[in-house]
Amino acid sequence: MQTYKINGMTCNSCVEKITQKVAQLPGVASVKVDLNTKKIDIDSVEPVSLLQLRMALEDLPKYSADYYDENQSDGSSEVQIKDSFVKTYQPLIVVFIFILLVSLAYQVSQPRFSGTLFMRHLMAGFFIGLSFFKFLNLQAFSTAFSQYDPIAKTLRGYGKLYPFIELALGLMFISGLGIAWANFLTILVLSATTLGVIKTITAKNQIQCACLGAGFNLPLSWVTVAENVLMILMAIYSLFIK
Repeated sequence: MQTYKINGMTCNSCVEKITQKVAQLPGVASVKVDLNTKKIDIDSVEPVSLLQLRMALEDLPKYSADYYDENQSDGSSEVQIKDSFVKTYQPLIVVFIFILLVSLAYQVSQPRFSGTLFMRHLMAGFFIGLSFFKFLNLQAFSTAFSQYDPIAKTLRGYGKLYPFIELALGLMFISGLGIAWANFLTILVLSATTLGVIKTITAKNQIQCACLGAGFNLPLSWVTVAENVLMILMAIYSLFIK
């Protein structure tokens, strides 16, 4: 069961409208909306992401969906937060571990460790791996991405183009072709996205992160910033310092 917050509800009519809309989502078994707490509980076969919920309410602009923040009052809150972090970011952690292992495996076949080549393979894996998940649903990714990326907000169609840019950068890094251009574009593209993420987080807007496409319910957080900054630093090292 997933629990979210619905802002903008003022009466039972609002509850009925929202319930009807959300109940139409594929796989949803039951919907319970509480007017007093502004909480919605969704029981479904597959988890309903925040993005899916927001898209379901697109025809009802009066209402907005967000993550539901329920304060923990017992002594187990710290443990629960840690468990929640691991569970929330498990898909991203697994992808990173796979990319890391593949990059290290190549170095085993070499006479000596090459830090430059290792970074290139990490960056290639990052772009190719994450672009794959975005291609699974370009429209949903574009919608989520345009909520925080400044370029996607301004240029229509950039959100749908972004996975192709990631794929192209990944292929450039893995092939060794146009490395200077690949590093420059990495700095440019990820810097813009990172600024948008920081602005969204500091404004305390709870938005779904689209780094793994729209198929995973990952909240936009400082984890996204750290991920992007690491890539930017590797690109700067390869372009200017090496």
